[in-house]
Amino acid sequence: MEVVDKRRETDEWHVGDVICYWNKPDEKYYGLICEIKLPTDSGVGVIDLENKTESLVSFTFPSIDDLQHLVLSEYRHVEKVNAHLVVED
Repeated sequence: MEVVDKRRETDEWHVGDVICYWNKPDEKYYGLICEIKLPTDSGVGVIDLENKTESLVSFTFPSIDDLQHLVLSEYRHVEKVNAHLVVED
C-alpha cells in the first residue's frame, strides 16, 4: 500500500481518486475512479463504494475527461475526497 499526499489541490481527476457526488445532501454517493477492463467494455469508470446504485460500476467512459464531464453535468455537487487508494498485487 502507498500513502499519497493530496494536500496540493488540483481539479484534475486521476485513477485512484475518490469522489463524492450528490443532488440531495442526504443522498451522497462515494466512488473510486478506476480503469475498467471487461470483455464487454473498457475505459475509465467510477466504482460505487457504498453499493447504493444497481451496478458496481456507475459510469464507464473512454477517458477521464469524458467521465468528469458527465458526473459534473448529472450532479449538482461533486468534490474529490481527500483520499487516494493504491492497490497492488
